[in-house]
Formats: sequence, C-alpha cells, structure tokens
Amino acid sequence: MSKKTLVCIHIMPNEIEMFQTFMIQYRKALMYCKDYEVYIKATLNLNPKLTDWDKSELKQDYFIKIFNEQFQYKEIHQLNEIILDDSMWGTTQQKRESIKIDYFDQFVFVDTDIVLHEFQLLYQLKAAEPLSGKYIVSPSLPKWFDDSWDVLVCSGMENVDFNTKETLDSVHLQQPTELNMKQTPYIKFGCGMHTLYSREFWQFIGIPESFGGYGPEDTFGMVASTRANERGYNIKQYVLDGLYITEDYLNREPTIRDKITKSDLKTDFYENAKSHYTKEMLQFISTL
Repeated sequence: MSKKTLVCIHIMPNEIEMFQTFMIQYRKALMYCKDYEVYIKATLNLNPKLTDWDKSELKQDYFIKIFNEQFQYKEIHQLNEIILDDSMWGTTQQKRESIKIDYFDQFVFVDTDIVLHEFQLLYQLKAAEPLSGKYIVSPSLPKWFDDSWDVLVCSGMENVDFNTKETLDSVHLQQPTELNMKQTPYIKFGCGMHTLYSREFWQFIGIPESFGGYGPEDTFGMVASTRANERGYNIKQYVLDGLYITEDYLNREPTIRDKITKSDLKTDFYENAKSHYTKEMLQFISTL
C-alpha cells in the first residue's frame, strides 16, 4: 500500500495568478500519480483583516471563481478550503494545522511561485517509498543564493543562476533520464519548495503556535533537526538529483495589484514570530 500524501499550498488574493500558472503544470503532475494516494489541500485565504475588501475593486467572488476553476477534475482528491473570516492568518498556520491530520504519512509543502516539471511529484513519491522514520526528500535546484544551498544543486547546474528567464523556461523542458537520490551532509531546505516530509518528522519537530500565521518554520525545522542529530537522533534528508525546480521571482507582481488593497501585516507577523524563536528553540532542545 502506497503512502498517503498531502500537498499543501496557501494562496493569498495577490497570488491567484501565480496559483493559476502553478496549477496548469500541477494538474499534469497529479495525473501521473494515480497509483499513489495523493490529496491536495489548497487554502484560499480571503481573511478580511488581511485584505481590505471594502477598498478593493475586486471582491471575494472573483478569487473564489478562479480558485474553483482549478479543481474541476474529479480525479483530484482535495481537502481545499476557502477562508472568509479571520480564522487563518498565513502559510505557517496552514502548515501547522495540516501536519495534525493523522491520516497522512507524509506532506509536501509548496508555494505558489514554485516552477516544476510535471514528473516532479511522481519521482519524489517514488523516492520516498522505501523511507521510514524522520525523513525529508527535496527537489534539486539550480545555483541558489549562497554556497549553503550547494548540497541541493542539481548536477550540471552548479553555475546556472536560478533567477533568470532562461532557467525558468528550462524547467518544463527537462528530459529526465537518470535520477539519483543522495543523502545531504546536513539539513537544508526551503519549507515551501515542494519539499516532502514524513509525518514523523513534523510530529517530532513541530511548528510552534507562537509563530502564528507567518514565521520562520523552515529555519526552525533546519536548526532543530541539526541539534537533534547532534544528540543522536536520526533525521535524514535526501535530494533528488537530476530534476530541478526553481522559484519565479520574475512574475511576482500580479496584473491585479492595483485592484486589491492588502493589509500590511506580513512583516509584523514575521517579526513577532522571530521574537519567539530563541525561546521555542531552547524549549525544543530541552526535550532531547
């Protein structure tokens, strides 16, 4: 029996166009995974305290229509939600709530600006099949921000900058012939970079409640994993070499940006979460 996987993605109104683009490719990806039990949990966050709908030209119905259009195929198993009240404050909260769903064996976290090949999900699921315990399976990358990311860089892409149109266009054109799963020498991941995690990993690490709606759960997860491994725990990360993803920094500004009025709370949320980071890390370490 295959492992049960939940793919989690959080969408704000200003991300709806990137989400549309993402789903064009991801519907294909899901169709290749019919032999696996895969659900998608897409959260459309229309929280009226994060978007001032009274001052926005486009109203909630506009975004709900586009969102629902992405899931017209009954073959896609979904646990989607549309948030109309103030119960959801960001992607960190969505992840924290998702990992509490005991039905699933593993989770994939992905952001709307991730660009991937239609085989990406399939090969990550295949790579995770024989794994057990606390594990992470990351896609490989082009050359990323700094050398700390080199453990995830795809073979042959060591000098290829991720932040170019050429790299962006090349993702869909890949013809993967030989993929290798390599264990990384240390834990390094971007939380929403289509990274796959075992349920046991997140049950062990956790995403602190104090991080609220938007916080540094990826940094917390990496450092906590490192500290745990130093004390004899066995958290393993693997990278799927031979098929890379990238992040679209070139098309982030939506065409509708002047038609929605965002509440500028994201920075405040992150700074508040960071203020709890040291306490939460020390508390985690004390349990090891």
